[in-house]
Amino acid sequence: MKYSIHDTRPLSEKEDDLKALDAIQALLEDTIADYALENPENLYDEDQREILRKLEFSKGTKSFCLVVSPDGHWHLISKKFPCLLLMEIHNALIFD
Repeated sequence: MKYSIHDTRPLSEKEDDLKALDAIQALLEDTIADYALENPENLYDEDQREILRKLEFSKGTKSFCLVVSPDGHWHLISKKFPCLLLMEIHNALIFD
């Protein structure tokens, strides 16, 4: 596991963030059938002092990015993210 050099929080907090993000990613991989989840990347938000994960959903030649926090909040989303995909992600996170 790689951590940002700017993340000075205790190791246990970092590991908690990563476990939560791994669980979110696994849930979405199992739930979302129409899109492939590719190239996940951990990011560090210095203002909020938390690890975020960039999730890239692709279908055919199109791909859409979503950045999510360990508590499931969305921090960034591609401009033309498909509404149905957003609804599937929302439902997966809310109902699990």
